[in-house]
Amino acid sequence: MQRRKNLGTMKADSFGEIFLWNREMDCMIRVLQRKESSGILSKHEMRVYWVQLEEVRARLNADFAGRTATSERADQSRLKRQRTAWERKTPESNQKDLPQ
Repeated sequence: MQRRKNLGTMKADSFGEIFLWNREMDCMIRVLQRKESSGILSKHEMRVYWVQLEEVRARLNADFAGRTATSERADQSRLKRQRTAWERKTPESNQKDLPQ
């Protein structure tokens, strides 16, 4: 039971971290826009930095999504095996009440 609770916390932490990562990237892009409007960066320089930031963001988000999908598929398979094993041990009279 403790292991499952830890996995849920780890998932929540991971999603929280990716949310914070994306929020901070948005902040960095706004800083670049202010630097352009104040004349510190040219429009071209700002766009180059902006594209680099978006490239890094996209890469990290894609890696996170891929790993999350793999992990969720593994969890789904493990939980399905647990459920079917439990159903095999449960008398038929109890199975009619289970959701499909």
